[in-house]
Amino acid sequence: MRTERRREQGVVMFLTVLLLAMMGGLGLAALDAASRDRDSAGYYNRETAAFYAAEAGIAHARAIIRGVASTDELPAFPTEGAPQNIVGNGGGVVPTYGLPPALYYGDPDFPNPIRSDGDSAGQYSEGMNLQSKGAKAMATLWTINVTGNGPDGAATKLEAKEVKFIFGGGY
Repeated sequence: MRTERRREQGVVMFLTVLLLAMMGGLGLAALDAASRDRDSAGYYNRETAAFYAAEAGIAHARAIIRGVASTDELPAFPTEGAPQNIVGNGGGVVPTYGLPPALYYGDPDFPNPIRSDGDSAGQYSEGMNLQSKGAKAMATLWTINVTGNGPDGAATKLEAKEVKFIFGGGY
């Protein structure tokens, strides 16, 4: 009878070691999954910060277009060499918490990041002429190309269209 108990004790020890090894493997798998989730969330945050920077650039360009008096104007816009920080609602620069600021500037692939979409004859495919009390109004279409950079260098390029009514004969 003694020999049977020794065999049982050996089996119990073997099963205990096997169970501990399996639990360790599951723990490592869970740690790996958590690490990958953290990394993917970081990549998402990088892309989101760059996208928001580009969105801020689009909003800035639209504000510039509202002040344009003629389609012949080429409005000034921040360039890659002199980018613009994102500005908060209170007018101050958004805090970066020790990281470089998120920036936007005109897309360097286009010589004029804000431009009127008129053709060489001055016609606009996306517009109309309106006349009221002798003054003409022209709905002009503008294209905006902006690049946004996140704090860690992630970049997003956006293109937007804007319609601007220009009154008088200066279109």
